[in-house]
Amino acid sequence: MSAQDHGRDKRRNVRRIPLDCKIRIRVPETNETYYGICRDLSVDGISFETDYVPRFGQVLEVHIMPPQPPGPTPPLNAVIEVRHCTRADSGERYEIGATIVKIKG
Repeated sequence: MSAQDHGRDKRRNVRRIPLDCKIRIRVPETNETYYGICRDLSVDGISFETDYVPRFGQVLEVHIMPPQPPGPTPPLNAVIEVRHCTRADSGERYEIGATIVKIKG
């Protein structure tokens, strides 16, 4: 089994929660802020769509709003590391997959 196949196999075994939540992305290096939609979340990873194009391995800060209507669930603040970025089907946004490095309190 190749390293790439092993990585895909690991992803299949992780429970991913589908979402449709607003996300704010902050680039610490430039202090720029972007917005997008969080598509799914797992214990150690996240995927979202945005018009920002990060580089592989780039560290970003994200603020994920819980689904509406607002309930007792607070927003999730985390530091992430970009693992992949591909153009979305619409061609106007990018699908980003990242590893969660740290949950911020």
